[in-house]
Amino acid sequence: MGMKQIAVFGIGSTNFRSAVAVPSGDVVTETAVEPTRPAQLESQLVEAVARMEANTGEPLSGVAVSCTGLVDKETARITELDTPAGDTVDQIEVGAAIHEHHGLPVVLENDCNAAVLGEWHFGSRDGVDSLVHVTFGTGIGGGVVERGQLVRGESAQAGEFGLLPVAPESDIESTGVRGAWEAFCSGRGIASTVSDRIAENDPETVLEGEVNAQAVFRAAEAGDEFANAYLDQVARYNAAGIAAICNAVNPGLVTVGGGVAMNNPDVVLGGIERYLDDYLFVDSPEIRVSRLGDDIGLYGALAAFIEERESSAVWSAPAKDIPDADD
Repeated sequence: MGMKQIAVFGIGSTNFRSAVAVPSGDVVTETAVEPTRPAQLESQLVEAVARMEANTGEPLSGVAVSCTGLVDKETARITELDTPAGDTVDQIEVGAAIHEHHGLPVVLENDCNAAVLGEWHFGSRDGVDSLVHVTFGTGIGGGVVERGQLVRGESAQAGEFGLLPVAPESDIESTGVRGAWEAFCSGRGIASTVSDRIAENDPETVLEGEVNAQAVFRAAEAGDEFANAYLDQVARYNAAGIAAICNAVNPGLVTVGGGVAMNNPDVVLGGIERYLDDYLFVDSPEIRVSRLGDDIGLYGALAAFIEERESSAVWSAPAKDIPDADD
């Protein structure tokens, strides 16, 4: 009997990553990356599981999915998934679709919760009791694990770090929160705020029109004063956001991930370091980029699966939907 093999998925609005892993934390296949198809996500998952079963030649023992958006882990349903175009796809029946076609147990976890679980189990937590992970991606999110327990909150919405109001006097907002950290410092926030400032103020800059976040970092690196001034403001807000989390939960380690941080680690971490002391009360934890890189979603899905198996809380189809063993 071989080791239990689990199909693991890390799904963002843009990229759909998949691999086969075993509970020890080893990913035993190449990671496949394809564009996410939000409107066809159920069939995309079903097809990917079928491919994995065919390729590994060994039966899978479960499916673990880490996904952006709002998820209901009790029913293994994505209740709301953002698309790159900015609209949403609602009520994606992940568990039911996979169970119907493959008969496998399914664990579904929000990507930010999954990321911090992956960090705790498979990253390098270096003996700390309290770990925070912050994702600087399209938005900003994260999670806290305290002595092995994920902090979920009353309605499982803990870790919405991007909605910390780092600029409460500002009218700029994200999902109804004025001055929200992610409105200025996430990939989407940098792009929209810089684009607006260019349109309103016509500053002297190589940037023009609708810009994306990476263009702002490139312009700053090339010496563009407008871009540098904006990223200095981002650095202050990032330091205030990280310090607020630290003052609230006193972590021993903060890891960061997401495209914005991983593509620009020196600028992002250097900026936080520059201003952190202005906002920090507790002892400064170590702050570094996650060693799990782009695969953090896969490790997070695996960690969530292991945790759920141990607590026997894996979603499976309601009894009336399960065919008899002889069928």
